[in-house]
Order: sequence, then C-alpha cells, then structure tokens
Amino acid sequence: MNNTRAILLMTLSMAAFAGVDATIKLASRSVGPGQITAVTSAAIFLIFFTVLKLKDERFLDRSALGRVMVIRSAGEVIGSVGIIIALGLVPLSTVTVMGQALPLAVTVGAALFLGERVGWRRWLAVSVGMAGVLLILRPGFAGFDANVLWVLLYIVGLGARDLASRVLPRSVSTPFAVAWSMLALTIAGLMLLPFEGGWKPMDLPTTLYLAGMTACASVAITLITVAMRTGEVSAVAPFRYTRIVFALFVAYALFGEVPDAATWIGSAMIVGSGLYAFLRERRSAARKHVSD
Repeated sequence: MNNTRAILLMTLSMAAFAGVDATIKLASRSVGPGQITAVTSAAIFLIFFTVLKLKDERFLDRSALGRVMVIRSAGEVIGSVGIIIALGLVPLSTVTVMGQALPLAVTVGAALFLGERVGWRRWLAVSVGMAGVLLILRPGFAGFDANVLWVLLYIVGLGARDLASRVLPRSVSTPFAVAWSMLALTIAGLMLLPFEGGWKPMDLPTTLYLAGMTACASVAITLITVAMRTGEVSAVAPFRYTRIVFALFVAYALFGEVPDAATWIGSAMIVGSGLYAFLRERRSAARKHVSD
C-alpha cells in the first residue's frame, strides 16, 4: 500500500473540506441554510447520479428504502443541516474544532448500537474529548452561545450516518448511497425555504461561493475515498485532524477569527483523546488478528 500517497490525498481532502466550510459561511451572508442546502445538494446529487449512470447502476432500486439506508440518509440530512446553520451563526474555528469530536461520538454509538467492545481506556479518552467539547461550549457561563448547539446536531447526525455506513449491505455502492442522501438533503432544503422567507435571488458572489462549495465537496469526497482505499487506515486516518490547521488558517485569513484560550485547550483535549482512542482501537484490532 502506498501510505505516502494516501496521506497526501487525505491531507488535500481536509483542505478541500475547509474550503467547503468557508464557502458555506460566506454564502450564509446572503441566503439562508435551506437555500444553501437545496442548491448544493442538488448539484452534488447530479454529479453522483451521473457516476451511477456511467457505471450502469440503477438509481431507482428498492434497496434505497432499506432501514439502514433510511437511517443513513436521515443522519446525513440532520448533520448537514446542523453544520450549515452553525456555520452561519458560529465562528468557523469553533465549528471545526468541535466537529472533530465526531469520531468519538461514533465510538460511543458503535458500542451502544453495534455491540462493538470498547475498553475502559477508550471510554476514558471519549470522556476527555467530551470534556473538551464542554470547555468550548461553556454552558452556564457568560460566554455561552446557544447557537453552538447546532454543532452538536451535526455530530449526532453525521455520527448516525457513519454508523449506518458501517453496516450497509455490500451490494449498496458508495455513489448510490451518496446520491440518495443528496436527494433527501435537497428535499429537506426546499422544505426549509418557507421558514427563511422563501427563495432569494443570488448575486454573482453568492453563486460563485455555492459553486465553489459544490466543487470542494466533490473533490473532498473523492480524495478521502481514494485515500482510504490506497493506504492503511492506521496510517491515514490520523491525518483527518489536519482539517483543523486548514480551517484555523482560513478562519483567520477570511474572517479575522482568533480562538480564545478555552477553545485552544478544548481543541487539544478533543484531538488528543481522538488520537489515543484511535491508537487503542488499532492495537486491539492487531491483537485480535494475532489471536485469530
């Protein structure tokens, strides 16, 4: 396996995801989250629908209504709407840092719903990571911003999506799953429009922001997929955290954001606990492989 190439692809993917977040935040100045969701999801749907056609795969298939597929699409809708709303209301740096708690949430969900064994050390790591989230949230203190709770909705939603993705039948391809989730997101975005004053005409900058978001998202999804299939997971996955570096640079360069001390400390707790939990999982898997 070419780990060096895979690590480079993962890092570029995280840079592209930072571009997604930045363009959403810029577009949020002119249009609401429902319109952003509808426009970008429809564009990404067309891309993956085209991929299905090129691969001669059916889009209209009853497997789209399977329980796991429905849960995956619902999680995609909840998580994506959550982060789009959050990016319009909360500093980009805060959204990105808190979003890194997603792998920890998946660890908890895997233990509770998939029956995966999680040892006390990983539970401790999860606890430290969640404490880092609380440090950034600061509930009950003067600096608490209720809008940050939208990031928690993102974590819960995409956590459910990732858990469902783990147990998708092998017969369900990635383009098929993504296309259906994007269709669900498009419908959800259209349903949100009446609550934000209806469709708003988009000027050229906003159109370019949304086009950029679509391009960045498509590139990011492609790169991360190739990276995970090219290199060893144990070597590649930790480089997900490079997203924080890119996001903090963009947040400072475009929006003048400088995280406070509590956010830096919370970030270190989240990243540190996430890396430790990942290493413990890697060692457990290695021991299991040797015993088998």
